[in-house]
Amino acid sequence: MTTQQRVELFRDQGFCVLPDVIPESEVQGVCASVLKTANEQGVTSYFAPSSTVCIAGLINYNQSFALYLVESRLTELVVSLLDEHYRVSFTTALVNHPGQERGQWHADWPFLQHCGARFVQPYPDAIIHLTCLFMLSDFTPETGATLVLPKSHRRPFNPTGESGVEKFEPMSGEKYATGSAGSVIVMDSRCWHAVAPNRSKKPRVAFAVRFAPWWLNLEVLREDSFLHRRMVAAHDKPDGSIPSLPRTVYEKLPHSVKPLFHHWIEPEKLVSGNSQDAC
Repeated sequence: MTTQQRVELFRDQGFCVLPDVIPESEVQGVCASVLKTANEQGVTSYFAPSSTVCIAGLINYNQSFALYLVESRLTELVVSLLDEHYRVSFTTALVNHPGQERGQWHADWPFLQHCGARFVQPYPDAIIHLTCLFMLSDFTPETGATLVLPKSHRRPFNPTGESGVEKFEPMSGEKYATGSAGSVIVMDSRCWHAVAPNRSKKPRVAFAVRFAPWWLNLEVLREDSFLHRRMVAAHDKPDGSIPSLPRTVYEKLPHSVKPLFHHWIEPEKLVSGNSQDAC
């Protein structure tokens, strides 16, 4: 399938799958690395079911996946959808353990209606944020491949707001986003999706990377920012925050990946007593 064909499929369905973004010979090593980090750093999330372990700001703790963010087919698709000046908004590890139950239908940030920072319903019909789910284990109906609702990205609302939708119930037309380990599902962040039950005996391992165009304000995601304090903390909203990226970690990233994370570099602290810096 060509990039143009994938773009057309994406615009029609709200998602498409890219196979073998992480080569078969390498995906097992990345999976083991992310699982190790999940065991060390992972916590359950307000937004995820109880059997899902999440790590916000995964890039801070694990860089084993970094080079695959600029895989040529993925880059061509993202550029076609967002233009060339895009950047990473989130990196999140997601481990769904055996026994995982079905989750609720939702769209992703910035369309989560219970968050402080959001596009208020009805939101505009435009591609402004992409959710890329990198499969580190096989995504099948048995292992709990993500459930998606085709064409739902064109609706001006989603189940996280007042929609009258039964959030945990199956929907006509829903389908599993399946793929072998190393594949990536690229979704319009407006697309309705849900965690599926994991009926296998192994964890379903993945990491999510979300891409934003240059003009989308991401400062509200930074915990120490003015926007986060004003829009989120002051109203006791459940928005997640993204930790800043230590400069030491940034400098170790592949040169081709650095532009995607430059905006997340940890701000340098002001020098005490320096009047020029304090102005």
